[in-house]
Amino acid sequence: MQTPQASPPRPALLLLLLLLGGAHGLFPEEPPPLSVAPRDYLNHYPVFVGSGPGRLAPAEGTEDLHIQRVLRVNRTLFIGDRDNLYRVELEPPTSTELRYQRKLTWRSNPSDINVCRMKGKQEGECRNFVKVLLLRDESTLFVCGSNAFNPVCANYSIDTLQPVGDSISGMARCPYDPKHANVALFSDGMLFTATVTDFLAIDAVIYRSLGDRPTLRTVKHDSKWFKEPYFVHAVEWGSHVYFFFREIAMEFNYLEKVVVSRVARVCKNDVGGSPRVLEKQWTSFLKARLNCSVPGDSHFYFNVLQAVTGVVSLGGRPVVLAVFSTPSNSIPGSAVCAFDMTQVAAVFEGRFREQKSPESIWTPVPEDQVPRPR
Repeated sequence: MQTPQASPPRPALLLLLLLLGGAHGLFPEEPPPLSVAPRDYLNHYPVFVGSGPGRLAPAEGTEDLHIQRVLRVNRTLFIGDRDNLYRVELEPPTSTELRYQRKLTWRSNPSDINVCRMKGKQEGECRNFVKVLLLRDESTLFVCGSNAFNPVCANYSIDTLQPVGDSISGMARCPYDPKHANVALFSDGMLFTATVTDFLAIDAVIYRSLGDRPTLRTVKHDSKWFKEPYFVHAVEWGSHVYFFFREIAMEFNYLEKVVVSRVARVCKNDVGGSPRVLEKQWTSFLKARLNCSVPGDSHFYFNVLQAVTGVVSLGGRPVVLAVFSTPSNSIPGSAVCAFDMTQVAAVFEGRFREQKSPESIWTPVPEDQVPRPR
C-alpha cells in the first residue's frame, strides 16, 4: 500500500499549552481523564447525576454513572451510559441538577454475560457500554453497545426511546471492549466506522455498512494500512470521509515504536475492488501524517493526537482543530493545531512513497508509476 509523501498542511494556528501529566500510550484503549473538575466549579453549572423526574437524588444503591457517549440534538441531550441511555432536555433548569425525561435500560442478557465471564473477563466488563450513539434520521437514533463483549446495534425512537425494528450485529461497528477507542458517523444513509472487529482487538478496521452501497473494509492484518491505531474522530468533507487517528509509524520501523498522528480518507461512493484485487475492500483508502510542530532548525513535534473537532469556520476557512501531546517518554507538553480541510484534501493529491521490501527504507514513487485513478 502506498501513502502520500507530501508534507501535511502547515497549521494556521498553533497554541502551546501546558500538559499536567504524561500522555498514555496504550493502544487502542481509551485513556483516563487528564483532570477532574473540582466540586466548587461544578456548583456554578447544572449537573447530571442520573436522577429522573421528581427525584431529589438517585435511588439508594444506584451505581455511579459510566458515561461513554453524548449526543446533542437541538435542545436535547442523549447520554449513553453503562446499561442505560438517557434523554435530557436542555431547557433552563430550575435547580442545579439536570434530570432525564426518558430512560432506556439496555442490559446484556445472562447468556452473553456467562460467555463473557468464561472468556476471562471481569464482572464489571461484562456489561453493555454504549459506544456508538448517532442520529440516523430526524426521528431515529442508532445505538451500539459492547454487550458483554458481543457487540450489538439497534435503532430507537428519538422521542420515546422505544426500539425500531430488530437489532443487528455490532461487529466492525462497535468495539468488544468498552476501553477500546472507536468512531462512527452516518453519511448519505451509510454508516462509516473505525474500530476493532474481534475479541482480541488485533483487527483494526475502517468499515462501511448499511445504506445501498456494498460493505467495504480495510485490508486485514496489514501493518502498512494500520499498526495499533487509536481512532479519535471522523468528519465528512465533500465526497470523502476523513478519519483522524494515531498509530505506530511503519516508516520509522528501524527505531523503537514511534507514535505519529494520521489522517486517512475514503471515498464515500467507493464500490470496492475486483474479485482478484481488493475484493470487498477500499480502493480509495489513503493516509498522510498530521504535522503539529514548532517550526525551526529542528522541529519539535507533538505526535500524539488526543482530540479533534468537527469542521468549523476560522477566518472564513474550513478547519478542524486538534489537540496533540508529546509521548510519555518526551518533554511533557501539548498544543492545539488548526488544519485547513482544503489543504488537507490537497495533500492527498501529492506524491506517494513506498517500501519495496521489509528491510528497505521508504522512498518516493516515480510519478509514472502512480496508479490512475489514484
